[in-house]
Amino acid sequence: MINIARLKRQNFGSCNGGWAYDAYPELETLDAGRSITIADIKGPAVITNIHSTQHFIRDDNLSEDVRRAMSARGVILEIYYNGVAVPAVRVPLGDFFGDGCGGRAIHFSTPFVEKAPESYNCFIPMPFEKSVRVILKNTTEYDLSNYSFVEFERLPSWEDDLGYLHTTWKRFAFQLHGDTDQHFFHVDGYGHLIGRAWSVCTDEPFFKGFMFVMEGNNEIRIDDEDDPRADYLGTEDSFGFSWGFKQPFIGIYNGINFVQNETPSMLSIYRFRQRNPIRFNKSLDLRVDWSHEFTRNEGFQREIARLHAEDRGWIDYATTCYWYQGTVWYDHESLMPLDERAKAVLHPNPVDQ
Repeated sequence: MINIARLKRQNFGSCNGGWAYDAYPELETLDAGRSITIADIKGPAVITNIHSTQHFIRDDNLSEDVRRAMSARGVILEIYYNGVAVPAVRVPLGDFFGDGCGGRAIHFSTPFVEKAPESYNCFIPMPFEKSVRVILKNTTEYDLSNYSFVEFERLPSWEDDLGYLHTTWKRFAFQLHGDTDQHFFHVDGYGHLIGRAWSVCTDEPFFKGFMFVMEGNNEIRIDDEDDPRADYLGTEDSFGFSWGFKQPFIGIYNGINFVQNETPSMLSIYRFRQRNPIRFNKSLDLRVDWSHEFTRNEGFQREIARLHAEDRGWIDYATTCYWYQGTVWYDHESLMPLDERAKAVLHPNPVDQ
């Protein structure tokens, strides 16, 4: 905390984007199908804040949930460092700011990201050596009113131990059964994981209230090790909770910012790491393994096998992972079409893996 009182020479700057209706008519507007640049900065510097309006599509032919989901997942945030052609950050806008389940999260605030009334804010530092471009892509068929700004500080010089923030998103579905061992995330390189924000949806009555879904060992393997370095015995525990996800909770590092325990069950959760990032030298891998759960309960095993045989037990995840690494590169999953990104629940037409 003492650093906030330390006096330094002025090195602050900011960029505007999206709002071309008064003082800056030259700004690009976030019209249907358009990409706009909200910041293009030369380094060395560090982004200290990204702010964006929360977009609401006004169309009486769309339900409120669909409008919300299309707004949250129809705009894509991309961040490019040092002129590299592949974005280090590529995430639907709402998911980047922890607005899970297609924009259903309640207002919340953390030192990392927040959903404020009508707006989103990110406070994660994003240092870069040569340049950065921050882009919003409107993949909907609607013109959106947008105002965004990016704040930054100039650095006197680049330091080689600074990492580049990377963030990736994917949505996938699978049948959850007694032998499920599902891969969630992998990155190669040198860096550290600082956060996860997950949306979980299922319309399976057997999983009402996330029964069995909240189980499963969250296994983190570091540097290609065979055995997990961390093996959290339940997803709720790995996010800092116990006995499932009963009610909303907003913490500065861990939160349940949306939960609906009736069918369809929907959940938005986050966990950030400020003082305890998970560091890796060569790679980090995350799996969730349900194969050890309720193995002595023969009745449960018969029931879960029956669901599998009947093509039931589908569960849908949308996952956002945040990490720093020394190089500027990540092979993101291909972005699925908007209607699949924004779809609330999956059965009988689940999102393909």
